Formats: sequence, structure tokens, C-alpha cells
Amino acid sequence: MINKKFLKKKHEGNMIAMNNAAQNSNNASEKLYILGYGLLNISELDSGGKLNVLFQNGIGISLIQNIFELYKKEIISKRQGNSIIPLDAFTIHIQYFKNGEKNISVFIYMEEKEPTVPVNFPKLYFLSKKINKKILSNVPISEITKFFESEIEIPKTDGVIAIFIIGSTGSPFISKINKKRSNIADHEVHIGGFISALLSFSNTIIGEETGAKLKEINFGNQQFYVISKSNVIFAFLVENMNQLLQRYMYLIADEFLFDFRNYIKEFNGDVTPFNEFESKINQYFII
Repeated sequence: MINKKFLKKKHEGNMIAMNNAAQNSNNASEKLYILGYGLLNISELDSGGKLNVLFQNGIGISLIQNIFELYKKEIISKRQGNSIIPLDAFTIHIQYFKNGEKNISVFIYMEEKEPTVPVNFPKLYFLSKKINKKILSNVPISEITKFFESEIEIPKTDGVIAIFIIGSTGSPFISKINKKRSNIADHEVHIGGFISALLSFSNTIIGEETGAKLKEINFGNQQFYVISKSNVIFAFLVENMNQLLQRYMYLIADEFLFDFRNYIKEFNGDVTPFNEFESKINQYFII
């Protein structure tokens, strides 16, 4: 959870000046390079606000929910504005706009605490305004997502040989394996069963832990990093661990559970719907 008393918040006072600067930056064709972004909708404004995450990329659902809880009173009260939230490792930019009388569109952007190239804030603001116009024109969310992806790029990470998402009983949901590692692909089902049995044994001997914790299984030059959460196991066969890779492990777990939260509850054995999640894996990892 974010502790608000440790957050330092700044407001951009002159919205007209910002808008003019953003208009001047519109000619720049370069993509914006940031760590993550998200688009939210807040409805039911008269009864405290209801959050709907329309999409996000590179930002965890739990972080978005924490930000919403801390800033929803301000957002609902002002209906339009922006804030900057410095965290330990990142800086969060929030921009929000009225979307009619009953909704507010909220844009969240995340950048490094001390980026090599600081984000072009006027261009970011102009991008949010442009997308909000599309929202007001009832442009489909799929088109808005594609527009975001054409304007913003988040970093990818390598060092991963394979990713396995499996049920608690070892049944494979979806996997992504380096094409050069055919020996791993040939034993995909066995790997899932092995990891599931190992975690079950660990929970029996040590005791089951609450929450999602990263566990490491060492195989010499390679390690399996495993996250078990909500009866789903996320296993990453890693050659070179780095900070971005570890953050993306948790993101993948959270996003999978969020996207398929209803389907998993009534899972009938059909893994076909999980195939679409490969595009999300490709957004974060070079495999």
C-alpha cells in the first residue's frame, strides 16, 4: 500500500500554458518512452466513485487501485486536473478530464525516478487530451489501445528462457518457450507437473504462505522463479535476472489473474481463451 503521508504531491497550476506547450510539441514524431501507462474510468461520482480499469500496460493493477483510493476524493471534486506522485523507485503522473457529467477519464503514467531522458510532460498532457476526445466521441477501446501503443513504448527485458502459467494441479494454461529450446517444449506437461508437485510438497512441509511470494529453484546456470497465487502457478525459467524482469514477473501474474478472474472461477478445462494472453507476454519479454 502507498502511505499518502510520505507522498509529495505537486500540481501544475497553469493549464493554459501547458496546453500551448503541448500544441507546440505535437510536431514531434518520436515515441514517448516510459515504464507504464493506464486508462481508467470513474463513474457513479455522486456515490463515492466506481473504478473501471479500461486497460494498463507496465503498471500493476494493485498500484492503480491504491492510487485511486488515495486520490479519488480530489479527482471527483475537481473533475479535471493533474498530480505528480514521487514514489521510492518511480514517479507517477496522473491526468484526469471530465467525460460528460457522470464520468471522469483518468490517465496514469509511470517513469523512472531519475530517468536518463525525462518524460516530455507537455507532450504527455497533449496525448491525454487527444485520447480523451476519442473517448468523448465513443471511439472503441480497442482503437484507443492501439493509438496508445503507437505513441508510447515501454521497455522489454530478456534473460527469460521460458514462461509457464499452470493450474494448481499442474495442468498447463499457457506457455511461452524460446524456440531454440525444443528440449524444454517437448517436456512442457512434465515441467508443469513437477513444479506443482514441488510447491505442494513445500506447502505441506513448511506451511502454505499467504500472498504472492517469489520462490527460486536453482538448476545451476538457470533458475526457476515461481509465483503461486489464487490457485495459479507462474513459473519463469531465467538465465539472467534483472530488476525489470522481476517487476514484470509480478505484473504478468497480476494481469493474468485480473483478465481471467471470472473464467478461472468456472474453469472447465478449455485453455483456448488463455491463448490471447501471449500478446501480453510479448509486450514485456523478449523470448
